Formats: sequence, C-alpha cells, structure tokens
Amino acid sequence: MKILITAGATQEPIDPVRYITNASSGRMGLSLAEEAEKRGHDITLIAGSMQVLIPGKFKTIKVRTAKEMTDAALLELKNNYDIFISTAAISDYTIVPEKDKIKSGEEELILKLTPTEKLTKLVKEKFPKVFVAAFKAEHGVPEEDLIEAAYRKLKKENLDLIIANDVSRDVFGSDSNEVFIVDKERRGIHIGRCLKKDVAGRIFDVVEKANAAEIFGKIARSGKSKAFEPGKYYEEEIEHRWEKIKYS
Repeated sequence: MKILITAGATQEPIDPVRYITNASSGRMGLSLAEEAEKRGHDITLIAGSMQVLIPGKFKTIKVRTAKEMTDAALLELKNNYDIFISTAAISDYTIVPEKDKIKSGEEELILKLTPTEKLTKLVKEKFPKVFVAAFKAEHGVPEEDLIEAAYRKLKKENLDLIIANDVSRDVFGSDSNEVFIVDKERRGIHIGRCLKKDVAGRIFDVVEKANAAEIFGKIARSGKSKAFEPGKYYEEEIEHRWEKIKYS
C-alpha cells in the first residue's frame, strides 16, 4: 500500500524570530512510518518541526507552517496514495507575520489569529477514495468527552478512522502513549499506556484489517510469491475487542 503520513508540529511565524507552535515531538508519526515500512508499505513522510531524527530511508517532505503542510499533502496525494494518516499537530490558528522583529517593551501586544483549514477534511473532500485516519487531541477531559469529540470529528469530516488521546497525560515528547481508536460505527479499542512503537503496531493492525481486500489485491496483481501478512495482534487480540462505545 502507498501511505502518506504527517508528523511533528507546525510553526506559525509572528515575526522573523518568534512563532506559535506546540509541544509535539513527531515521535508518534515516526513510529507509524517505521511500522508501515516494516510491514512492507511504500511510505512518504511530511514532517514539520521534529524532536527526533528522521532516518534517511524515508522519502521526506519538510514543511514549517500549517499552510505548507496542507499544500504539500494535497499535492503529494495526487500521486495515487491508498492511505493518509494525519499524525502531525497542525496549528489551529495562524497569523500574518510582521516583516521586522517586534520591538520589546512593556506595552500590551495583541495578536490577531485566524483559523487554519482542516487538512483531513480537505483530503477527504478532494480524494474520497483515500482511506483517511486522523488523530484527535484533547487536554484534561473525561474519557467520555474525549471519545465523543473524536467521533464528532470523524462524522463531520467523513473520515474512516480516528485515534483520540489526552495530551495532558504527558504524551508530548514521551516514548509512550495511550489512545482510543474509533471507527465509523462508533466501535472503539482502548490501547492502554505503552510504547509509541507498540501503539503504532496496534493502529496498523486496524488499518490493515480495514484495507485487507485492497492489500491482497495489490499483492495478487504484483505477482509476488510471498503474501503480505497482516499484523500479529489483530485476529488474536483486537477483533473480539471491538465494542460499541457506551457513551452517548
């Protein structure tokens, strides 16, 4: 499968030396890229600001701002991708930057922020056949609210899968994460706190299961003698764990 993954944080310049950003390290996106590559998929990574080193084996497109990431993703997706996974923490707001450094002083400084476009919504509108999985981050909310916010985004943007996490639980910059995977039928899997590389494995078990017919069809057409094997966890541990989220 041909997969495009976004990772890292975007930066919205205020002036030549200041910018608005967030604490995303890019570890989750890179873990997903590593897992996908290990499973034999064709990977391209669009990377914002990263706190981890990107291996040279990946085709990588470097960007800085939310607009650059959005434009790069929409352009790259024209190259017949099967799956798009939006892991990057893309800024929800941007600003028209000053050309010169804003002078320091004691006066109040008011910044006018404008909303950025939602990349996953645009991708599904422009590339409806692409399987789109998005991440939804909340901060310090009950699990019921976290899942509800994720499901609302999935329905509103017509996404195929959404992964929700509470970033107040020290996940930014950490090697571990805790997530809920939610599908269109509001079925969910809770993945308890574990290493991000293991979270990536569980996510790809679900993604591959959802795209199994396409995966095996591509193998058959390619004439490869060795069939692609879905992840080890899925049949044994995940399929029977799908359950309707009880929260309403």
